[in-house]
Amino acid sequence: MFRGVYTVLVTPFDSKEGVDYEGLCEIVKWQLKEGIHGLIVNGTTSEFLSLEDNEREKIAVTVIETVAGKVPVIVGASAEATRKAIFYAKRAKELGAQGVLVLPSYYFKPNQEEIFRHFTMIADAVDIPIMIYNNPFTTGVDIKPETVKRLVEYHPNFSAIKDSTGDIKRIRQLRLLCGDKIKIFCGWEDLVYESFLMGAEGWVSVISNIMPRLAVRLFEEVVEKKNYDEGWEIYRSMLPILELLEYRGKAPQILKYCLERMGFCSSVVRAPRIPLNDEEKKEIDILLRELDVV
Repeated sequence: MFRGVYTVLVTPFDSKEGVDYEGLCEIVKWQLKEGIHGLIVNGTTSEFLSLEDNEREKIAVTVIETVAGKVPVIVGASAEATRKAIFYAKRAKELGAQGVLVLPSYYFKPNQEEIFRHFTMIADAVDIPIMIYNNPFTTGVDIKPETVKRLVEYHPNFSAIKDSTGDIKRIRQLRLLCGDKIKIFCGWEDLVYESFLMGAEGWVSVISNIMPRLAVRLFEEVVEKKNYDEGWEIYRSMLPILELLEYRGKAPQILKYCLERMGFCSSVVRAPRIPLNDEEKKEIDILLRELDVV
């Protein structure tokens, strides 16, 4: 069901840290115009842990209504408590989402059986496609390939996985264990070219917040056309900013600064995040000029 480049959208804020829904609409309209394959809200790049429940819901409604069925919209339904994740998933379905993105519970460092229980309870409670989100770098919890295999064999709604392990071997392991039962999406910015070569059919992309057309073109050249040399040249041109987004630990700040430069929204992030300093902005300005983004 899910395939291609899916932008995990930032959540634009106004000067008082309120959600800028008008700015969000403009970003979504631009994403559609640029040819993005799908959109994700209330994810990591969206600062979902800084959002109130009513904001998460209104963000989902805003994006779903603006998209109007043109591309799939996946809504983040991650929560520490399984019952809360079920609540988010149910609301996402009621609002018209095409799928949900779900992390494992992580604060108490669940074992693989507890991870399995968390996901199967969600699948049993809500009939909606689920993109499993494995991000051990952030959560400290790794969903092992064997557990993913059990999940896809348990319920057909486990339709995709966002792999943010940063381990290219993981895609091979998932393909060997799960075959074509689940779509693999790259969730590590500076491994996307390698991930496509290993068989990933999608990219949950951060950089596509600011350059969706180029991200889509990279997918098309490598995955659709098998034009690996052209894809490599695109990837190589993007690598400096891909690495910046992946390793600096300030993806929302970087993206929002870029979007502010592009005229879409403010660069405001919610505390405890700290805005970029002048030196960081200068560094980003150089990269943007090299890529002709602004």
